[in-house]
Amino acid sequence: MSGPLEGLKVVDLSALAGAYGTRLMASMGADVLKVEPPQGNPMRQLAPFADGAPENEASLWWAYLAMGTRSAVVDPRTDEGAEQLRTLLLEADVVVDDQGPDELDELGLGYAAIARENPGVIWISITPFGRSGPKRDWKLTNLGAWAASGVLYTVGFEDQPPVAPGGPAQLALHGTALNGAISALLALRVRRQTGRGQLVDLAISEAALMVSPETGTTVFLDDRVHRVRSGNRRTLSRPFGLYPCSDGYISILILMPRHWESLANWMHEAMGNEAATDPVFGDMVVRGETMELIDGWTEELCGSMTCLEFFQEAQRRGIPVTPVSTIEALLTDPHLEAVGFWEQTELPAGGEVAIPGPAFRSNMDWWSTARAPRLGEHSTPLGWHTA
Repeated sequence: MSGPLEGLKVVDLSALAGAYGTRLMASMGADVLKVEPPQGNPMRQLAPFADGAPENEASLWWAYLAMGTRSAVVDPRTDEGAEQLRTLLLEADVVVDDQGPDELDELGLGYAAIARENPGVIWISITPFGRSGPKRDWKLTNLGAWAASGVLYTVGFEDQPPVAPGGPAQLALHGTALNGAISALLALRVRRQTGRGQLVDLAISEAALMVSPETGTTVFLDDRVHRVRSGNRRTLSRPFGLYPCSDGYISILILMPRHWESLANWMHEAMGNEAATDPVFGDMVVRGETMELIDGWTEELCGSMTCLEFFQEAQRRGIPVTPVSTIEALLTDPHLEAVGFWEQTELPAGGEVAIPGPAFRSNMDWWSTARAPRLGEHSTPLGWHTA
C-alpha cells in the first residue's frame, strides 16, 4: 500500500535542522528531493563514518537522516542552477529551507517570489531566531539553541558548569525538524480548505525553549527564579533520579505512596532496614527533607545487585524503575527485538547498518524506507517521480 503522503513533492534545501522531518515525510511516501550544492549537503561531512566508504558517502548521519530521499546537485549561484531550482520550487508542494532569512530572496528564489507563481506552496523556513526581530541574522548551533533557550542553565550539577542535553545528539535541531514536519502537514490541511499555501516561520531557539520544563513554563515565569541545577537527582522528593547498581545506573521515581511502601518493604526484607517502613517516610515531603538518608538506603539496595536484577524485582513489586540503557543493551533488548524495532538499511556506498524502525506503528502497512541517496544520484533527469 502506498504511503499517506504519496504524490507530495518536497524540495529539501535544509541540512541537519530539517533532516529528521523530511526523512519522516519520505518514509510516509512523499517524494523528497534533496537539493545539494556541488560539495554535498553538510550532513555528509558529519562523523562517524562507515569504514572504507568514499568521501560524501560515508557519514552515518546521512545514511539515517536522508533515508528514502533523492539527491540532485544544483548550484543556484549559476544561471543554469538558479533556473533549475526555480523550476523545482514552482512545482513543489512543500519547501523546507534552513538558509538565512534573506539568502534565497537575494537570488530571487525566496518564498515571496515563488509564491507569486506557485500560491499553493508551503514553505517551512527554519532559522536560528526566526525571520523577524533584532536577532534575525544571528547564527546558532545546536548547543547555542540550548543556551539561548535557557535550558542549558538548568542541566548539570550545582557546583559544575552547565551540561548540553543529549551530548552530541543534536536534539534541538531534531526537535525543530519534527516541528517542521508537523507544521507542513497542518498547512497541507489548510491548503485543502483554502487552496493556498503559507510561509511557516520556525526558530530553532524557540523550539528548544518550548520543550524546557524550567524556562518555557510558568514554573520559571511565575517567580523568575532559576532552579538550582540538581545533577542526576531531583529535589522534589526521594528517591528521584539515577542510582548506581553494580553494573550501571537505574532510574527511580517514587512519588505514589504505594510505590514507596513497596520499596520500603523491599529495603526491610533485603537489608533488615526496619526504619524505612516507619509511616513517617510515607510522606514525600518528609523524604525530600531527609534526602541524604533516603539516598543512602536506596544506594545500598541498588548496589547489591545488577541493573537487570533490580529492574526485574522492582517490576515484580510494582515499582516504576528503568535501567539506563547502553547502546549494547538496546541492540540486544528482547522487547525491542520482539516488536521489530530495529531494522537494517543499506549504506549509500554498500554494506548495511542497524537503525531505528518506524517512528510509530499503524495497522496499515504504509511506512517504507530506502537507503540514503548518493551525491547527485538523481540530478539527471532532474525532476519528480512520475510513477
